[in-house]
Amino acid sequence: MLVKGYVLNKELKYLWIVLMMAVVTIYGIENSGLTTIMGSYRYNYILKPSLWIGLGIIVWKLPNVRPRSKLKHRGNINLWAFNFAVIFIIVSVIAGLFEGIGRSPYNHSISGIIHNLVFVAPKLVAMELVRNYLVNRLTKTEKYIVFILIALFMTMVSFQLSRFTRLTDYESIIQFIGQFFAPEFSHNILATYLAFVGGLMPPIIYMGLIQAFYWLSPILPDLKWITVALIGTLAPMFFLLSIQNIYLVQSKKVKAREKEKESPLSWMITSFFSILIVWFAVGVFPIYPSAIATGSMEPMIYPGDVILVHQNIAISELEVGDVIQFQRGSILISHRIVDIEEEKGAITGFKTKGDNNSVADSELVKPEYVRGKIVQVVPKVGWPTLLVRSRKDINLDEIVF
Repeated sequence: MLVKGYVLNKELKYLWIVLMMAVVTIYGIENSGLTTIMGSYRYNYILKPSLWIGLGIIVWKLPNVRPRSKLKHRGNINLWAFNFAVIFIIVSVIAGLFEGIGRSPYNHSISGIIHNLVFVAPKLVAMELVRNYLVNRLTKTEKYIVFILIALFMTMVSFQLSRFTRLTDYESIIQFIGQFFAPEFSHNILATYLAFVGGLMPPIIYMGLIQAFYWLSPILPDLKWITVALIGTLAPMFFLLSIQNIYLVQSKKVKAREKEKESPLSWMITSFFSILIVWFAVGVFPIYPSAIATGSMEPMIYPGDVILVHQNIAISELEVGDVIQFQRGSILISHRIVDIEEEKGAITGFKTKGDNNSVADSELVKPEYVRGKIVQVVPKVGWPTLLVRSRKDINLDEIVF
């Protein structure tokens, strides 16, 4: 029995390589162009689901691997996986309320929903079975290099090969990484950690709910790629930090501060508002903050004040007396409009002046350089920003005082 057990363990030692090769093989078949031979329907709804179902059955039949957490803790981890998915969907929908909501491109008839499930579910379940086996076979401790490599592998095979071959210039590469690759990688890092501590179900719940939203919802957020990059990268990383802390506390690997029990509602609220704060700070909302470094607009705005800039204001709505923020070279300037020049009824430029300056600015501000209109001043809260910012970042010679 000992010898047989040893032989079995030896045979299983490198089985994770075989599983990864199986995934790569199916990935290659998916990108082989068989759709032109078999037809789109048989290819997408018969061959591909059959391959993933077959892989899933194989992994399911393998000897069980145990996640890190005890059985009594797994229900709580499942609940948090559900909470994280719901928070992510809510934040995405709120972003859509500001940037736009569009109709889903997918078929939402009964037959369409069934076809979508057949197309998505087998791959989702099979990949999570593989993820669970890989992470819990390769490590019994929190080795983040293992988590990262597994997440990177899962991310690579989630995109069609043609997505990579179309990346022909620097701009397309940056946009692809920000809009697609980085968010998918962040989701996979979180899902891998969920599999490590909770087993198969938490990542299926988390990834499944998010995919169900995008495939089954009749309306979807129509977001700018930079917004997708921000939410898709920041939210899963915040969730990862949260579940690490929750797991360490509930498993008594660290003591809860003053033995306080964290309420799921409080964690959800904290996660939600933390994401919104960072989101607001980087300018995703129509109104964004900007710290002021000079005194050219005293006494309205002093150095160290933060201004709130409405960035979606129509150029035609700007009037003499409005304070605008505009770009000149590599710097942002906030001055008051003192005159508007027009040609054939179209605005060609704004003449601006700082309230504390003796003369107007020497250059007209063209409409395309206007960033927005100042709608509010928050005194003094920008001093920390100025303290950590190098003075070389601001060329004061370009500003008229």
